[in-house]
Amino acid sequence: MSHFTIRQPLLLGGFMGTGKSTVGPLVAAQANTPFVDLDAAIEANAGKSIANLFSEDGEPAFRNLEAATLRSLLDDPSPRVIALGGGTLVNPSLRELALQKARIINLVAQPETIANRVQAHRRPLLDNAPNIIHRIQQLLTARSQAYNDAHALFRTDHRDPVDIASAILAAWQDTSLLVRATSSTYAARITRNAPHAVVELTHILRPSSVFVVTDDNVHKLHTQPILDAFRATNVPVGEVVVLTPGEVHKQWPAVQQILEALLAGGADRNSLLVAIGGGVVSDIAGFAAAVFLRGIRWIAMPTTLLSMVDAAVGGKTAVDLGLAKNSVGAFHQPSGVIINPAYTLTESTRTYISGLAEVVKSGAIADSELIRIMAEHPQRILDRDLDLVDEMITRSLHVKTSIVSRDERESGERMLLNFGHTIGHALEATGNYSRLTHGEAVALGMIAILRFGLARGVTSAEAAGRIEALLVRLGLPTRLEDEPLEQALALLGHDKKRVASSLRLVLLEEVGRARIELERLDDVRVFFAANATKRIE
Repeated sequence: MSHFTIRQPLLLGGFMGTGKSTVGPLVAAQANTPFVDLDAAIEANAGKSIANLFSEDGEPAFRNLEAATLRSLLDDPSPRVIALGGGTLVNPSLRELALQKARIINLVAQPETIANRVQAHRRPLLDNAPNIIHRIQQLLTARSQAYNDAHALFRTDHRDPVDIASAILAAWQDTSLLVRATSSTYAARITRNAPHAVVELTHILRPSSVFVVTDDNVHKLHTQPILDAFRATNVPVGEVVVLTPGEVHKQWPAVQQILEALLAGGADRNSLLVAIGGGVVSDIAGFAAAVFLRGIRWIAMPTTLLSMVDAAVGGKTAVDLGLAKNSVGAFHQPSGVIINPAYTLTESTRTYISGLAEVVKSGAIADSELIRIMAEHPQRILDRDLDLVDEMITRSLHVKTSIVSRDERESGERMLLNFGHTIGHALEATGNYSRLTHGEAVALGMIAILRFGLARGVTSAEAAGRIEALLVRLGLPTRLEDEPLEQALALLGHDKKRVASSLRLVLLEEVGRARIELERLDDVRVFFAANATKRIE
């Protein structure tokens, strides 16, 4: 059983013949919850069979009745398994409601498997089709977006229903947050069984080969159970690329190392890259996936708090070009993100605390309740109480996945996620990416921008004081006056958010609310040259 608990109904969806009616009762039995077959509920309400509803009333009338029945069921938030019809969630508004009120897990199977399973049963949408495989493929293509908008997908070809039910129950108990970007939809799944979760996701993707990218530190701690899980389920694993750890090595040679391994290993456009590590690994591996053969799929498996709450989610991939932080990169969304909060227990104290800066950032810009929770429980956070770590990760990811889903390529709102990063990146670079960790630099960058916002009359003194006090209690640096600020200011021209001679800065208004302002680069430099030693009052 998973560490997590069931709090919502489970909607078991997918195309006809994928096994919903078989697997659904098994999941319900294992979870000790009721099972509801939506088609049976519709037939009971209408007093006629699904086939007769189609033939006598037509598909539009049936879909209206189907939607009304599901909406009524979703008014009850109690946990239970509801098996859906194959086209139930094609309706976008109904799908949105379902995503808000339930956990959606869809079953997947090959057209040939589906055809074999449904041939003995009458199916209105397949009746009289001259080529049933072709018709199934047409419907699957038409419904692909509806089926991809799910918290998890499970392949059912040639699998024991009891085994599938157990895997679904685990996913139902886990937390999953959807990124619904323009280019793709995928889930960030928070789980205690990362090897099992990545195997299930890989089976959905059906790659020709799998390549693993990690770094030397993580390789010694976490990769073997994942490799064992792949090999136990006959996943074709190629070379494991082990990078030298550290931001200082997030440069072109690391990308070349991955690309050469992919080429030597015979990777093709259907290959899959799995990145296991912190933010540096996911940034480099994701970028390599973006440029190899003009793009292959990848999965992020973050192993540090910082990468769990930020770097692994959202599809920003990059390498540094000398002191120009993340100046070469691409937007390339992963096919999924698998997060095990227990991996944070293997981080060094400094690295873990560094990751807390990104959690504070998320709360500062969009979740005042997260800031309240952190301020009330700093010692539990520092002790890595996993219940609290789970909550920090979930709340931070909710902020990020929501923003990325609305603004995938940082044309507007996504810039809010850069709160503290503009000056933070510059400070990080002045230390050659080794004097300060990324999170330490971001903490100092937040202090800097809070001072700027106060001076501009944008940031409230109460908000600035709360954020600074929290950073201090978490052990993050706040003494901007001790930093080589003049050197950092000279690097601001390299910032990706620069527009000609101006910078887009994220200014905090109140805790939980921020805005983007365009400020002249020279004005920013002049302000900090004159105010570098002033503390927040």
